[in-house]
Amino acid sequence: MFNRSTSGLALLLLALLACKKGETTAASAAASASAAPKPAAGAAPKVPFEEKVAKSKPLAPSPAAQSLGSKKVEATLCKLPAPLLAPSASNVIQALEVVGDQLLIADQDGVIHGYKVTSAGGCSLSVDAAFGDGGKLKLPNKIEHFSKTDAGLVIAASGIFDTYAIKDGKKLFDCKATGHFEVEPGGKWGIVPWVNSTVEIADLDKDSCSKKDWVLKHLSDDAKREGLFKNINTSAVIGGKIYMGGIPAAKIGGREPRIVVIFDKAGKELGRFGNEEKAFGDDVFGWIHGISACGPNVCAVDSNYRRLSVWSADGKKHLGSIELSKLLGVSGTSAWINDISLAKDGAVYLPVGQEREGNSGVGEGLVFRVTGL
Repeated sequence: MFNRSTSGLALLLLALLACKKGETTAASAAASASAAPKPAAGAAPKVPFEEKVAKSKPLAPSPAAQSLGSKKVEATLCKLPAPLLAPSASNVIQALEVVGDQLLIADQDGVIHGYKVTSAGGCSLSVDAAFGDGGKLKLPNKIEHFSKTDAGLVIAASGIFDTYAIKDGKKLFDCKATGHFEVEPGGKWGIVPWVNSTVEIADLDKDSCSKKDWVLKHLSDDAKREGLFKNINTSAVIGGKIYMGGIPAAKIGGREPRIVVIFDKAGKELGRFGNEEKAFGDDVFGWIHGISACGPNVCAVDSNYRRLSVWSADGKKHLGSIELSKLLGVSGTSAWINDISLAKDGAVYLPVGQEREGNSGVGEGLVFRVTGL
């Protein structure tokens, strides 16, 4: 039977319990808040990247012509349709490649940007809306390396993941070769090194590729290593020959020099260049970031020393070096110059990543067209 006085007492007890529960919850929340870690005294709040960009000033490089023997080498800053910016100057431009009148850039996220190049009266880049999706192509993995054939096929590599063949802004096929794929100009095969892994060699068909191990194997294993290198910095295929820059396993005078070795396709050594005896000099490499043909010779980019050195194609003669900080008018201590690409007109294109002034935390990407080599 329902009793009014009993029910009133019950309601009173329920109300008291609810109040107690609310007090307990509030006390628990207060205790949790007081136990939460507090920012260190004097720690500056994190500034959003967009705010850093708004406070920063664009770079204003001042290129200056340099001499290389009897040659006058000049650099022109290419005008971009919009700034290339990233928190890190070292990856604002991951890779660069010139293909006909088109220039490709892999940005910090591994997305490929397609630009049209105009070199009449200077250097200007405009978005190629027909490339990919409105000028950008995002592949299944982040792209960090390019190479190309004479016919305009581009091999876009992601490093440890798949490699992709693209043309006219569209992906043609995947390739399971893993590493920084360097295709030979005829498009029949390519060499695929990756840091200290076994080097692969790949054969290309019109819609596929096949890979196998090359002669340099187990680079990271002293007991199983085959070949002279323990680390590959970069590579290129020029005139059917493989140019491979890296660190030999055997120390020389207690040092680990960086050198470029020339191989034939079968892996036979044909020559080498880079001073192995000295620690300093304009024929010494700190790290080899890019190798390319330049005229009848071979150019090597060393971002550690901000230097471009020129060698005879057989590696027997060092023809001279250029300080890139002076040629491009960029920082001699922080500019990151990690690639080189040869255009059909004989010019080479260089990417530069550099932090905007004043510890801005904003890395800006620049592109230069270099002539006279």
